[in-house]
Amino acid sequence: MPTEFDDKLNEIKQKCLNCQKCSLCHSKTNTVFSAGVPNAKIMLIGEAPGYYEDQQGEPFVGKAGKLLDQILGCVGFSRKENIYICNTLKCRPPENRDPLPEEKEACWEYLKAQVDILQPRIILLCGRVAVNSFIDTKLGITKLRGKWYEGPHFSKMMPIFHPSYLLRNDSKEKGSPKWLMWQDIKEVRRVYDQMN
Repeated sequence: MPTEFDDKLNEIKQKCLNCQKCSLCHSKTNTVFSAGVPNAKIMLIGEAPGYYEDQQGEPFVGKAGKLLDQILGCVGFSRKENIYICNTLKCRPPENRDPLPEEKEACWEYLKAQVDILQPRIILLCGRVAVNSFIDTKLGITKLRGKWYEGPHFSKMMPIFHPSYLLRNDSKEKGSPKWLMWQDIKEVRRVYDQMN
């Protein structure tokens, strides 16, 4: 069912699909614009497309994406029903390297438009690259995660671990990254449920 946001998002998506502002447009397979449901309540912003995302043109579809869906599902969130997912970069950097400053700058127009159009109440900043796009800090994700920050359009932002990091840290012991992520996602659900 179309939403009030569809026309504006489609307009910026078409611009993004034709973008040639940085060299990634020449090495990518697909532009990865977004997934999920455009809504004004919750948005998750990742870092950049990986191999599988580049192949399929959708964010978070590899192993990390499956884990993300499980994490979201544990508290009743679903990309099919109530969360909008996008990345800081819309094209895959070669070998999944960190985005260069000029690449982030080239993509900022599209990410900013997504945030401005949807004006989500909650923004989950998934991983260091996403965090650094919105929060000016030298602190690592481990120190930042689980805390609320003021975001654009009076939103609340929370940095969270990237699921690929959780895949490399398998322990579920108290204090482990997976355990901390569980605390964070429960807090997100609590705040989400308090919103009208």
